[in-house]
Amino acid sequence: MDRAARRKATLTAPQRAALEELEKRISLNPFGSPAQSNRDSSWSAPFAGGFITYVVSNRHVVIDVIDLVAI
Repeated sequence: MDRAARRKATLTAPQRAALEELEKRISLNPFGSPAQSNRDSSWSAPFAGGFITYVVSNRHVVIDVIDLVAI
């Protein structure tokens, strides 16, 4: 299990729901709000209780989570 998956497993139910909603929004448009470019090949987006940093494939909308931070 990778670091982001381990962190996701520890989220509270409300945080997990917020993250799942964010994942749906990003799947529809990974470059739209609330996503912010990190000025490299990665993007960040906040959710209630944390944020994710991710990259998007150039051929398909595939979000590979680099990190998941819960606050």
